[in-house]
Amino acid sequence: MTAWLGKFARIPRAFPFTTTVVALLWLIGLVTRSLWSGGLAQCVGHTVLVVALCGFAERYLTSVRTMTIFLITQVLGTTATAVLVIGAGADQWWSPDLLPAVEISPSAGAIGVAAAATSALPVVWRRRLRLLLLLAVVMLALYVGSSAQLSQAFAALFGLALGVRAERERAEAPSSGEARLLVALAVAASAVGPLVAAVSQTASGPLSVFQYLLVGTQPDPGVVDLVCADPSAPVECHVLRAEIRMSGLGSAFMSVIPVVLLLVLAEGLRRGRKFAWWATMALNVALLGLGAVLLTSYPDEPLPLSTSDWVQTLVPLAQPVAILVLLVVTRARFEVSAPRGTYRAFAALAAKTLLGCAVVYVWGAYLLSDQFEPTATLAGILTDLPTRFAPPGYLGAIETAVLPSGWLATMLHQWIGVVFWLIVLTGGLITFRKAIVERRAADRARARELLEAHGGTSMSHMITWPGNDYWFTPDGDAVIAYRVISSVALTTGEPVGAPAARSAAAAEFSRFCARNGWTPCFYSITDDLRQDLPSWNSVQVAEETVVPLDGLEFRGKKWQDVRTAMNKAEKSGVTAEWLSYADAPQWMRGQIEALSGEWLADKGLPEMRFTLGGLDELADPDVRCLVAVDEERRVHGVTSWLPVRNEGRVVAWTLDFMRRAPGAFPGVMEFLIASMVLRCRDEGSEYLSLSGAPLARLDRDERNALPQRLLDVVGKTLEPVYGFRSLLAFKAKFQPAYLPLYMAYPRVAALPSIGNAIARAYLPRVTFGQAVQLLSKVITRR
Repeated sequence: MTAWLGKFARIPRAFPFTTTVVALLWLIGLVTRSLWSGGLAQCVGHTVLVVALCGFAERYLTSVRTMTIFLITQVLGTTATAVLVIGAGADQWWSPDLLPAVEISPSAGAIGVAAAATSALPVVWRRRLRLLLLLAVVMLALYVGSSAQLSQAFAALFGLALGVRAERERAEAPSSGEARLLVALAVAASAVGPLVAAVSQTASGPLSVFQYLLVGTQPDPGVVDLVCADPSAPVECHVLRAEIRMSGLGSAFMSVIPVVLLLVLAEGLRRGRKFAWWATMALNVALLGLGAVLLTSYPDEPLPLSTSDWVQTLVPLAQPVAILVLLVVTRARFEVSAPRGTYRAFAALAAKTLLGCAVVYVWGAYLLSDQFEPTATLAGILTDLPTRFAPPGYLGAIETAVLPSGWLATMLHQWIGVVFWLIVLTGGLITFRKAIVERRAADRARARELLEAHGGTSMSHMITWPGNDYWFTPDGDAVIAYRVISSVALTTGEPVGAPAARSAAAAEFSRFCARNGWTPCFYSITDDLRQDLPSWNSVQVAEETVVPLDGLEFRGKKWQDVRTAMNKAEKSGVTAEWLSYADAPQWMRGQIEALSGEWLADKGLPEMRFTLGGLDELADPDVRCLVAVDEERRVHGVTSWLPVRNEGRVVAWTLDFMRRAPGAFPGVMEFLIASMVLRCRDEGSEYLSLSGAPLARLDRDERNALPQRLLDVVGKTLEPVYGFRSLLAFKAKFQPAYLPLYMAYPRVAALPSIGNAIARAYLPRVTFGQAVQLLSKVITRR
């Protein structure tokens, strides 16, 4: 408790300007009593904004610079807002009524100084944060249009200008993946803007008219009946009947379909999908046309003729035009095609769903015809059918055929379109998440041929395991095994193949990933490949232990534990059986399966995969098992060994699968590994790899970067659960040489997604219960 209080007390010293602004904010609220007259929530919001943004700026800038830029952007942002409102005049972009309501708050200065402080960030994060900040404030200004939003937008622009002048590192053009992300963010912002305007209910920005594509007024049905009973008010009746379509929860869901559709397409753009580019182009062309129709569908006066009226009418059309221009300019970035047949299957799904929903609606409406006004006829139902799949905001110019009056008819009328769009949008999202490379047995066989012909590292046999996709060099002389998880192409070790082809494979694979919108990550690689990627970042992810075999003898005090285990095995009548799992007798396979199941059940945790094999990998005919069996045919323990090849012959073996029976004699694992050491030494193998211990490493007294320190913390946190460091200590009994294994990645900004991909690769089938149990064990065993 005292430590926490000490840290809290140091905050004003570390962030003096931020602390002062927050204190003044609450002091003014108390003095003016605005906190007790509806301003408490506003004060809390401003406090969060100041703490986050000014604190961020003060972290990277000095307190004096933070204060200076804050004051400059606050004054310039507020002044520019007043000038704009005064100069705009009536009936222009913003109403002059905003001027008396100009809000003086710290939000503009906080946003301005945060925009300036981005200049201190690395190029990738600088670009991303600037875009997010500008999109947020500009979207609010153009859609909501209040004085506060206008001041924030101007302050952000002024702060950005100040930050650009202070930049030391020149920003290069964004990579393909980065450009796709930026375009996706822009499209997502264009989708969310109308929803923000609709939710605010006080929107007056120049683009606020687009909110009527989402929601509209919801008149009372009784009023609609009265108006429509008047033969002299056909226009008013038409408008009210169109607006009533927008009432109800189902209609509310249908209203946001355009937003969800654009967000799904934005995800496709982020992944570089060509289909998403064309679909977004088509949708914005449609929005451009519908926007023009909307602007003339609800005129308060005859068609505007003045210049200012034309400006007010045409400005809302600028958004789809801007998105179209952006897409055209970045067209070359979106070249990723889905696997063959993906969109045929998607089109078939959409067609079947549409047909099924149409049949259900027509049949159901016909059975409930007396719950419609006027009473629904087959012709009226068929006329109304297309409108059930369109958002209500797009139906203002369409004559109403039938309207539901009963609750069953209302449910059918409102929700049939929701069902259709939920299925179609989910199917579309799945097509974007589908990896472009299909997993084929032929590719795995081809990769195995390269491995057998040329060999690789001690971990290379893992490329033959299920779950991998394969990328081959253009000449076919090298292969990289990988799996795509959350847009990260995570490799299984290093390139395999001819030495000349391996050296260039990493760079070519990186370009392949960029074309597909993936972030490449080389995992469990040696220092040699790491040196071939000098511009990449790297972090040690494991420590491999290698036992040299030439002249090895179990002599001396350092081999005492190994000799003891060998002696116990001899006294217990336990021998080591060398065989393949497929050739093992049924009684042995049954016991191995049982003890493996008991081992997992005892841990109560999900089995780790990826670079850690299980029972499934034992079925490989190239894998060998060393099994400790006593005279009564009882299995005490089992280890599996992966072949290491060089130019077509097996030169070493790598330890993979390790399981110990509950009642096994103490030292059974030492016995099995020692037996393997002697076998390989006598057969002339070059070395024996005891594999890598994940999240564990030797302390080499190096000055480690932040990612390495974070990884060490993760390893320490998981140690009570998975015991990787204990495993490394156990392997030390065999006097190995230690070889670090690394993860290489192109950008620090990609670390969060890479971490997520690695976690999902190691724990692909973790259940919610297992996740809770894992978390509880981490907490209780620390």
